[in-house]
Amino acid sequence: MTFRTGTGHDTSIPGSSRLNGAFFSKISLLYTLFLLLLLVSPGAKAESPAIGLLNPGLNDVWYAPEKSGQGFFITVYPKLATVSLAWFTYETELPSDGTEANLGDSGHRWLTAVGPFVGNKATLTVFVSRGGLFNSTEPPTTTDLDGDGTITLEFTDCTSGLVSYEITSLGRSGQVPIQRVAASNIPFCEALVDQEPRVCTRPEPDTSHGPNDPPITNGTIISRRTDIVDGGPGPDGIPPLESPVFTSNLDSTGLDPEELVVGVKVGDDIRAYPHDIMNWHEIVNDQFTIDGASERATLSYCPLTGSAMLWKSFMEPGDETFGTSGLLYNSNLILYDRENINYWSQMLEQAVVGPDVTRIPDRLQVVETSWETWKTMYPTTALLTRDTGYSRDYDDYPYGDYLETERVIFPVNNEWDNRIWDKTRVLGINVGDSSKVYPINVFTGGVEVINDITGDMQTVVAGSSTLNFGVVYNRQLEDCTVLEFEAVQDRLPVVMRDKEGNEWDVFGVAVSGERTGQRLQKTNSYIALWFAWTAFFPGADIHQ
Repeated sequence: MTFRTGTGHDTSIPGSSRLNGAFFSKISLLYTLFLLLLLVSPGAKAESPAIGLLNPGLNDVWYAPEKSGQGFFITVYPKLATVSLAWFTYETELPSDGTEANLGDSGHRWLTAVGPFVGNKATLTVFVSRGGLFNSTEPPTTTDLDGDGTITLEFTDCTSGLVSYEITSLGRSGQVPIQRVAASNIPFCEALVDQEPRVCTRPEPDTSHGPNDPPITNGTIISRRTDIVDGGPGPDGIPPLESPVFTSNLDSTGLDPEELVVGVKVGDDIRAYPHDIMNWHEIVNDQFTIDGASERATLSYCPLTGSAMLWKSFMEPGDETFGTSGLLYNSNLILYDRENINYWSQMLEQAVVGPDVTRIPDRLQVVETSWETWKTMYPTTALLTRDTGYSRDYDDYPYGDYLETERVIFPVNNEWDNRIWDKTRVLGINVGDSSKVYPINVFTGGVEVINDITGDMQTVVAGSSTLNFGVVYNRQLEDCTVLEFEAVQDRLPVVMRDKEGNEWDVFGVAVSGERTGQRLQKTNSYIALWFAWTAFFPGADIHQ
């Protein structure tokens, strides 16, 4: 261990004629490669129910008898809840003896499509490819990854279905009834339909503490006690706030609009905790009204790693509090609970030393953003005041130019990872052995939404560089539906809309549509400085 310190032929599809079987074999290969790229791309789908009419028994070649010069390759990927389709065309007449087939033409078109399914219906995004001369070095051209229209694929049984299409660039739309070219897969399909549905599974929030975990021995998960360093002030030398005072008179706060705050929305309680106060106290033991009852929760913020967490109390009767231990692991805050004297790594989000070692707190969502953005989101918010009972210069950052330099005050494990600047604020997510970060400064000015995958979890990321926030949620719901999202602009706190038409706020709650009131599952994710994230989760992927 090292330390670092310091420094077609259907007239409805124009240009689709004159494809023959030989040329199609080339298309099939290209399509397969293209599809594989799509399936491993961030837009691929998560595990979902496999049993039903849309099942692998439909994997076959399909055609329309009245338009036999064309057909469809259909493949169902049940674990991905995804269907792929290739729409192909052939010559309507075979060439005469001794005549060489026309292999390729600049007017050729072929269509590929991929997308999710629910029940017996799939909605696919279409990609139109043009050109592709046989044995030519000139590649075909394909629509970009935003697609070029939609194809809806719907089956009534294992022998027949309907293709409905709307191709934007070609200006064509219509329907094609389809049936199988061969019947060999029909019994397989029917057998799968008759099976009992299996229950889908989805990854739960991560409960591990990273890909390079040391063994748990003698009540600690830290490989060497020497990896825990003394930060200097001693237990509660950095005093937590035990009786925080809030104000709803936002006009008199004097808080800089660009000042970062930790935003919290728990039940009916909406609060903001300015970084300039948390820099000096790091912990606030607070009370919230949850389901009509007053419950304790602890907000922590580590100014050295730029990370904030909110943990719900779990001790009976739920009145334990946390203090600052004065200790650090990977330059990150170690809390201690005053009930059982466990020591808790903030960024690992678990007890690392003590009788409850490896215990995971009940995590609540926070949103780190600028004061201006938070006020816009929640104009009725309460704001933590400087009426703390302590004499501190909250206008002064206690660590000088720390955030503007490469200086790391305390040792951290693992080698330097210089792919991005050490003090870059990143939104990180960890799922098992998979980790990924989204630098806040790479998001667009407005709200940007990314449908992604981390490990085996389907995720949706919403963030903005101008609004200075980033959040990530599991986009697979309890009913196994995997949602696709797009950004919503100028509607804060609404930040995204799914393809069903539901709108969701920054805390992952549906605020309109048929799913109103549903909540996306929180992930093991938060904002931190890059050097700290890579110290805890080395080798993380970086979204560019």
